[in-house]
Amino acid sequence: MINIENYNNIPWELKEYDQWVWYKIYKEVDKEGVIKSKKVPISPITHKASEWNKKENWTSFDKALEGLKNSSCDGLSFVLTKDDPFVCIDLDDIRNHKHKNILNDFKDTYQEASYSNNGIHIFAKGTITKNINNQIEKVELYSENKAIAMTGNIDILGHEVTEIIDLQEQIDKLFLKFAPFDSPKELKEKYRNFYDDVPDLQTILKTIYMKHPRARDLLRGQVSSGDASKDDFELLLYLNTFTHRNPKLMKEIFLGSPLSRLGDRSKRRTEQGYLKYLDKTIDKVLYVGSTNYWNYHLDEVDERRQRIEMLQHQY
Repeated sequence: MINIENYNNIPWELKEYDQWVWYKIYKEVDKEGVIKSKKVPISPITHKASEWNKKENWTSFDKALEGLKNSSCDGLSFVLTKDDPFVCIDLDDIRNHKHKNILNDFKDTYQEASYSNNGIHIFAKGTITKNINNQIEKVELYSENKAIAMTGNIDILGHEVTEIIDLQEQIDKLFLKFAPFDSPKELKEKYRNFYDDVPDLQTILKTIYMKHPRARDLLRGQVSSGDASKDDFELLLYLNTFTHRNPKLMKEIFLGSPLSRLGDRSKRRTEQGYLKYLDKTIDKVLYVGSTNYWNYHLDEVDERRQRIEMLQHQY
């Protein structure tokens, strides 16, 4: 069993989450005759390995630790989920010092030796799009559906930091360097529902201003064809694209623009008359407008790529 006293070193941020299970060590012999240790998660609730990744089979740190003493298991595991803010970086084969740059980048956050003492667990706050397991470079990153066999052993590393901090930029660099490319199936799934994923009004306006000069100038009232109805129709066509065919958002944005003639009674005597005209124009746009909507996911990917490229030279 692990030295339980070392569990005092585990950060309080992890202990606050009721995401704890046990692990049991099994010895296996690989094809080359090398004995390897396999850490199997065990639920403190069911005392079984099956369905360890279900929330109802986890418990608090204190209860898991108390139960460990009377179990046949070897230690505690923290279960990473998409609902917590943590990423765990699992480095193997550290004795050849090839990961020294990574260790230096994450020196201000919690690190512990692995069960074998030949690896290191690094915990930081941040996000990744998927778990990666790069067995060539011996670098793994996890953020969900993974039980990390905890040791609390910081003495062997001479690393006494017991706080977990946000290191998203460093995580991005690692992910870019060691993650495999998305498969066609993963790309298809990632963007499958983007037509329904419309951001808030502020993000839509920001995107128009940054990405589309013609729509931006119309929205500002800085260009005119001399035909107000024609300009209305053109702006609404653009809004159809940026709002993903959402008439409520189209109307709200248009009425907030200089093109809106609400209150101008030179042609229509009532506001109701003008709003009726606007609703009919929006209906026409929805009928003839493009369904090639703006892909906000690609904007996010592009912004993240640019940010990562600025940092990439550090590796």
